[in-house]
Amino acid sequence: MKKKVLALFMVISIVFSVTGCKINSSERLKRNDFYEYINQELLSEIELTAKDAYWDWFGELNAIILHDMRDIITELSEDGIDYERGSSEQKIKDLYECVSDMDNRNQTGLGPLQPHLDSIRNAASIAEYADALAKLSDEFGFSSIVGGYTIMQDKTDSSEYAVYLMYADTLIGKEYIEGENTQEYVQMYLDYIKNMLMEFGMSEDEAVQSTDSIEKLLRDICASSLTTEQRYDPSLTYNVYTEQELQALYTNIDVPKMLKTLQVDGQDKYIVTDVEQAEKINSLLVEENLQALKDYSTFVMLNDTAEYAGEAYVRLNRDMQNALYGITENRDDKDIWMNLTQELLPWDFGMIYVEDHFSAEDKKAVEDMIEIILEEYEEILNRQEWMSDATKQKAIRKLETMTVKIGYPDQWPAARDMMQITPISEGGSLLSNLLISMQVAIEDTRNKLGTKVDRSEWDVAPQTINAMYDPLNNEIIFPAGILQAPFYDSEYSYGANWGGIGFIIAHEVSHAFDSSGALYDEYGNYNEWWSDEEFNQYVELSEAIVDYYNQYEISGTHVNGDLTLMENIADLGAITCVASALEGNSQALDDAFRQLAFNWASKSTETFMVYLLNTDTHSPNKVRVNAVLSSCDAFYEIYQIKKSDGMYVAPDSRVGIWK
Repeated sequence: MKKKVLALFMVISIVFSVTGCKINSSERLKRNDFYEYINQELLSEIELTAKDAYWDWFGELNAIILHDMRDIITELSEDGIDYERGSSEQKIKDLYECVSDMDNRNQTGLGPLQPHLDSIRNAASIAEYADALAKLSDEFGFSSIVGGYTIMQDKTDSSEYAVYLMYADTLIGKEYIEGENTQEYVQMYLDYIKNMLMEFGMSEDEAVQSTDSIEKLLRDICASSLTTEQRYDPSLTYNVYTEQELQALYTNIDVPKMLKTLQVDGQDKYIVTDVEQAEKINSLLVEENLQALKDYSTFVMLNDTAEYAGEAYVRLNRDMQNALYGITENRDDKDIWMNLTQELLPWDFGMIYVEDHFSAEDKKAVEDMIEIILEEYEEILNRQEWMSDATKQKAIRKLETMTVKIGYPDQWPAARDMMQITPISEGGSLLSNLLISMQVAIEDTRNKLGTKVDRSEWDVAPQTINAMYDPLNNEIIFPAGILQAPFYDSEYSYGANWGGIGFIIAHEVSHAFDSSGALYDEYGNYNEWWSDEEFNQYVELSEAIVDYYNQYEISGTHVNGDLTLMENIADLGAITCVASALEGNSQALDDAFRQLAFNWASKSTETFMVYLLNTDTHSPNKVRVNAVLSSCDAFYEIYQIKKSDGMYVAPDSRVGIWK
C-alpha cells in the first residue's frame, strides 16, 4: 500500500510541477536526456520490491482499479448473503470462493481436465491424436499443435466473419528460442517443462526424455514460424484455402473430419495464418513423433491451466514466471486470488467500475480533443508531397469514417450473461469454472459465424488501462480506465492534457497509417490502396525509422527497430500531431513535452527488460520519449537544443512518415 499511496501523491505533486513550475534539475540534463530530466525525482522514489518486475503508470493505475474491485470482492465474500443466480454479485462471490479455497483446488487436482488429457495420452496413432486435439479445440478452444482456430472478421471483407487456423503454441516463443542472449532463459523453461511433467506423474528419467523431445519439436516449429512483427503483415498471414487445399496442406491428417469436429466445416474459405509453419507441422505429424507430440500437447494443457490448478502446479508456474521476469519474491496469495477472480469476470467487474468511475464531462472533453486531432491529421496528410492527391483523399476518407469508442459499450457483450459460475457447494471448482469460461468464449465466437459483423460490439472491458486501434473496424477505443490522471485530468493545463491523453489519441489514430494499418482501407478491408511508387516511398521512410531506433541501446541491448516499427511510426506520428496542434504556443508545447515524458516513466528489473526487448512491439519507455522528441522539430525550438547536446539529431536524420 505504501508504494501506491506514494505514487498517487506523486501524480498530484509532480504533474503540478511539470505543468506549472521549473523542475529542479540541470539545464544540461534536459538537453542530454529529457526523459531522465523529467523523471529522475519520481524514479528515485519508486523502488521495485522483490515482488515486482516492472513499474509504470499503466500498471499503477491498474493496481488502483484492482484494489477498488478487491473491496467489492471482500464485501461480497463476507456478507453472508445468497444472491440471485446469474447476478454479478453471485458470480463474483462464488468464483472467489473457488479461487481462494486451496484445499478444494488441491482435492480437485486435474479432475475436470483429466479426461481430456487422457484423450491425448491414450492416442494410439496420429489420426487418434489429431481427433483428440480437434475435440479439445471444439469444446474449449485449446490449441497446441494443430486444430486451433479463431473466428474473426474477414480481412478482405470486414463485414463478414471467417475461420482462421491458428499457429502452434511456441511456448517461450520464437524470439527466446532463437535469441543469442536468451538461451539461459530457454534452459530455465526446459527445466520448468521437466518439473511440470514430473508433477503430472512421469518419473524423472521419463520427464527428461520427454522434455528433450519437446525441445526438438519446439526448435523445429520455431525455425519455420513467422516473427512477431511478421504476424502483423496481412500479406503473410492472410492465406486463403479451400477445404480441399487444406487437405493438400495437411496431408497427414483427415482435414474434413477435423473441420466437422470443430463445427466449422462447409465454409467457402479458411485462412491459414502461417503457411510455412503449417507445412512444418504437417511434416512432424508422423507416427515416429507420436509420443513427442502427445507430450508437447500435454505440457501445453498443463501450462495453460497451471495457475488455476492445485498448489504444486501453481508454484511451478509462478516460479517460472518470476524467474523470467526477474522477480525474487511471490506476491501475496490473496492478491493473486482477487486478480484471478477479476480476470475471469471482466464484464461483471466492468459494469460495477463504470457506475462510479466515469464522468460524462470528461468523455465530452476527450471527444472534443479527438475531433481536433482528426482535423489536424487531415492537414498532416495533405502536406505529404510524396503522396498523390488521389491517395491523400483515400487516407482522409479513412479519418472521416473512423469510429470512436469511449468509456464503455452501450450494450454489454452476450458473453457476460453466458458466463455462469458453479459454486463449490454444487460441485464447482476453479478449474471447472475456467473450462466453462473457455467454452463460453468458443461458443460466443462460433455463434457469429454466418452473421454480419456488429461493429458496435466491444471486446475490451471498460476498466482496461489502455487504448487501441482496430484496423478491421477502422476504430479507436478509449476505455474508461485510461481517462484519468496522469493521462487526463480536467484540472491539468491545456498543454499537459495534449501531452497526455492527446498524445495517446494521436498515437492510436496514427496506427491507421502504420506499417500494418496502412494496408487496410476505410472499411477495415485489407486493400493495398497505395500506388507502387508511393508504397515504395513509404517503405523507404519505414526503413529509416528502423535504422534510427536500432541505434538506441538499453541495458547493453539494442532496440529491435523491426519488431517495434508499427509502434514507433505511431509515436512519431503522434508527436507531429501534438506539435502541429499546439504550434505557436510555447507554454503549451513545454507542458505537453514534459507531461509526455512523465507519463512514460518506468522502472524494471534487468531480466524483465530482456523480456520486453525480445517480445514487446513497443520501444522501451525511455526510448519512446527521447527518440520521439529528438525527431520533433518543435522540441528543438522550445528548448534551443544544439549540436553539442545529447538530444540532438541532425535535421536530415530526424525520422517519421507523417511529418
